[in-house]
Amino acid sequence: MVGSGSAGGDLRTPQFNGSNYDFWSVKMETILIAYDLWDAVEIGIQPQPIIEQEAGSEGIGDEESEAEQIPVEAPTISREDKIKNAKALSLIQGALTDELFPRIRNEKTAKSAWEILRSEFR
Repeated sequence: MVGSGSAGGDLRTPQFNGSNYDFWSVKMETILIAYDLWDAVEIGIQPQPIIEQEAGSEGIGDEESEAEQIPVEAPTISREDKIKNAKALSLIQGALTDELFPRIRNEKTAKSAWEILRSEFR
């Protein structure tokens, strides 16, 4: 079971054993939506680049000013997105039988784990 949600109850993830993927995926999608985690699966986690404009580029046309923007730091993923991804991935991992878990064992994102299961069992 997963933790209590604001809806006032626990949602039990259905175990997936390799058959009836379509039914399982619909149930899992509903649970992930209920916990506001579906975006982590559908869209994935996207790094957000931090951009700083170069000094003196004000007043220049759009094309030139865009070319002079430089990334200040490596793209980062927000803490909130990391947590949402981990929760979604945990639900997906927990819903698999021990025989199927090795297929996604090395995946670090909920999106990539979901895509592997979809491509293999759909």
